[in-house]
Amino acid sequence: MGIISLSLPVIEELQNHLACIEEEKDHLMNRIFPHISQERTDFERDLAHYADQLSRLIKTAKKSENSGNDVPFVVIGSEVTVLDLKRKKPLKFKLIGPCNESKSGCISCMSPVGRSLILRKVDEEVAVEVPAGLFQYRVQEIHM
Repeated sequence: MGIISLSLPVIEELQNHLACIEEEKDHLMNRIFPHISQERTDFERDLAHYADQLSRLIKTAKKSENSGNDVPFVVIGSEVTVLDLKRKKPLKFKLIGPCNESKSGCISCMSPVGRSLILRKVDEEVAVEVPAGLFQYRVQEIHM
C-alpha cells in the first residue's frame, strides 16, 4: 500500500469510527442478526476484517497538514464517486452504517452496492447484482 498521508481530522474521524465499531459491534450484531445464522457469521467476519483494515491504516498513516479529506479506500462515512461503466455517468454516494437513517444520496453498507464498495480503492471496478440487474462501477474519488 505504501506510505499513506492523512490529515489529522481524518485520522481522528477514523479513530472515532473504529472505537464506535468496537463498542457497538455486539449490540449491532444482535440488532441486525438476532439469531445465529450463516449471514451473521459472514457479517461478523467482514466486520472484523473491516476493523482490522481501519486499524492498520490508522497505525501506519503519516499525519500531514496537506492531505485534505481523502482516504485510501471506502469506509463507512465516506463520500464515494463512482463511474457507472454502462451509462458513462458519475454517481455520488455517502456510505452510511446499517442503523443510520437513509437520506437522499446515502446508501447503507449492508446494501448490495454498499457491501461491494467497502474497502475499495480509487480505480477499482466492482460488479453489483441487484434486482434491477447487473451494475458495474469504477471508483473515482473517496473523501471523508
